[in-house]
Amino acid sequence: MSDSPNLDTSVSVMLLRMQHKELLVPKAMMADVLSWKQQLFSAQKAQSAWKLGQYEWRDWRIPLVCFESLIEPSFERQPMQKSKVVVLRSFQKGFEDDHYGLLCRGFPKPLILGERSMENLHVESNQDWIKYSISIGNRILDVPDFAALQGAVWAAPELLSYSA
Repeated sequence: MSDSPNLDTSVSVMLLRMQHKELLVPKAMMADVLSWKQQLFSAQKAQSAWKLGQYEWRDWRIPLVCFESLIEPSFERQPMQKSKVVVLRSFQKGFEDDHYGLLCRGFPKPLILGERSMENLHVESNQDWIKYSISIGNRILDVPDFAALQGAVWAAPELLSYSA
């Protein structure tokens, strides 16, 4: 019998499908999933395509961003009827109680990454805004740099105005 404790090396994540990317988000960050509706608010015209505006959620207006437009500024995502807004909790110091939304395609899928998946973890990413990439089969799943993403969201005054 081993003296070392039996550590569970699996991680529960949610797979978010975008048009050209697949993102992995820790399950603990997910607050809600909403169907797309044409209730997008914006205090002023956003200067960047990734800043979609504010989205109404539980009597609050939360910042809504298009992650693919953040990675590729020329990409202009137009929300479709099947689009979803994934509401994420912020874990950035000073903003722990705040939320923001990411636009994605379809419902997020639960996924458990085991020890084998972690062996395919590429710590270095060649893209800004991506912290890690994991190859599973012929798919590349990206983990966003949440600190950078949340910093960009909280630094965008046109996205911030919390009460509806």
